[in-house]
Amino acid sequence: MNIIQLKIFLANFVNVLGNLLTYAIFIRVILSWFVVAGGGPPGKLTQIINSATDPIMNLIKKLPHKIGMIDLSPLIALVGISLLTSFLVQLIAGI
Repeated sequence: MNIIQLKIFLANFVNVLGNLLTYAIFIRVILSWFVVAGGGPPGKLTQIINSATDPIMNLIKKLPHKIGMIDLSPLIALVGISLLTSFLVQLIAGI
């Protein structure tokens, strides 16, 4: 494996990871709209999505992220993931 193939692999890996985190945040937002019947514990899918996105969301929630009743933390997280992914891909391409 030469250096160009390694760069392509790393850039693709960063893009896929960024896309997976983006999809997970979208799914987390959509799942938050639904109430579990009987107030029971959340399902397995919700637990998996929450455990995957909690580190990012907890980091964002330390910042001011509300406008009235609207929680902007998912939007801030999506913008941050997009910027970080683009920065890392450009950094990998420049090496």
